[in-house]
Amino acid sequence: MITLAVIGLGHWGPNYVRNFMSIAGVSVKYVCDRDAAKTAKIAALYPSVLGTSDITEILQDAGVNAVVVATPASTHFDIIQKCLSAKKHVLAEKPLTLKASESETLISISKKQQVLLMVGHTFLFNSAVRRIKEYTESGELGDIYYLNATRTHLGLIREDVNAVWDLAPHDVSVFNYLLGAMPLSVSAAGACFLKPGREDAAFINLKYPKNIIANIHVSWADSNKERTIRIVGSKARVVFNDLDNLERVKLYQKGIALTIHEQADDFGSFQLVQRDGDIISPRITLNEPLKDQCIHFTDCIKNRTEPLTGGINGYEVVKVMEAVDRSIHNNGEVIEIN
Repeated sequence: MITLAVIGLGHWGPNYVRNFMSIAGVSVKYVCDRDAAKTAKIAALYPSVLGTSDITEILQDAGVNAVVVATPASTHFDIIQKCLSAKKHVLAEKPLTLKASESETLISISKKQQVLLMVGHTFLFNSAVRRIKEYTESGELGDIYYLNATRTHLGLIREDVNAVWDLAPHDVSVFNYLLGAMPLSVSAAGACFLKPGREDAAFINLKYPKNIIANIHVSWADSNKERTIRIVGSKARVVFNDLDNLERVKLYQKGIALTIHEQADDFGSFQLVQRDGDIISPRITLNEPLKDQCIHFTDCIKNRTEPLTGGINGYEVVKVMEAVDRSIHNNGEVIEIN
């Protein structure tokens, strides 16, 4: 039996409670939040769950072997460090921390204490993203040229991080997953329209190995809510629209590539070859990514296996986000990622 506590009952915390309560072999013993009204609300829904405002109570309970940290990002390092040090497996909301060095410290503690550290990069458990991963691995898209992601809406505006840290980790984690690599460099531009000192809109450019480029647009100030990812390759283009429940993924079997002309007399003669084909909307089984992520966390604890979105995965995303921050604050300077 996995006995679990959920720390933080803001936007995501109650959803974690709901999902873990539905998983066989898991018992949610505590919910924790500084707001007593939030813990009381969960306790009313689930009478077997204890509410507390004191993290120490959870840390000192030897019966609790796993913790979900769904608190504001600025608090992650301190809380996760305490949980890992108390030998609790941890599933933390993204981003893992706000500094790559802090993520490294947490990875080190988790290894020393021999407990699991996992990050909530939920989109990697999305069935549509999994299907796109199949396309990239099978060669269906050909050589990948570039990727583009748009993640915009009016609010929810965070008080402790900017729109870049709030939204872009989703797409960075997806790009890294699909390409099986980290970007080599980033450059970004951001602006503060709603509140001084906190970027609420940004355009991020990333350069990956094999000359693949990517762009991410994030905004808290756009009246058009959009959640799309586009990947363009030499053979095909694929579009993921997370807000379209009917046709979440579309594969356009159209592409263009530069090839050697078969009838050329010399090696230097090339031609552009266009491919035209069908537009396919594959059947995607709709899933709740958060639930699949929770199941994965419990399976990894039981089997002592490394999570898909383990500490290193979280660290890599934070490292990219740090470089994005630095580029924004240096007027779009290209930042190399070592």
